[in-house]
Amino acid sequence: MKRILPLFLIGLGILLVLGPAGWLYFDGLISRPAAVSLPDEIAGLQITVRRTGAQAAAEFEQLHGKQFPLTSGAIGIYGDNQITVWAAGAPLNFMASQMVDAMREKIAKGNSPFTPVSEFNDSNRIVYVLEGMGQRHYYFQSQNLVIWLAADPAVADTAIQQTLEAFP
Repeated sequence: MKRILPLFLIGLGILLVLGPAGWLYFDGLISRPAAVSLPDEIAGLQITVRRTGAQAAAEFEQLHGKQFPLTSGAIGIYGDNQITVWAAGAPLNFMASQMVDAMREKIAKGNSPFTPVSEFNDSNRIVYVLEGMGQRHYYFQSQNLVIWLAADPAVADTAIQQTLEAFP
């Protein structure tokens, strides 16, 4: 019984040191989002607009009207707006999974311009397929990234295959 108190105090001391250190580390990642690498070409279309890092994270916030804990980001537009790829990095994989789940739940409620069409498995991950705004949309998790692809229907099948290869 006498050994429990010193072990408890040691454990508490470790938490008091590691807690703030971990918080500072994650705060640094979130306050300066890094760039996510995007393919130069998808479905035969060259990238024409590329926004990365803090610029992409700010656009995600503006698009969704709230702040996400993003550590990285990128937005790429291909061709003449035929394809757009959004890639948002969460601090941890499970956070990216929660973001995908939240998107799925919000879209399922029907208060969205997107209509769920189907979903499929690709390498132990679920890819959600939607239609809306004249395009086919896909979203999925790739490790700590959440990827959203919007593509004209004529190039959508090729675009999703190449995007899945780019973000394994």
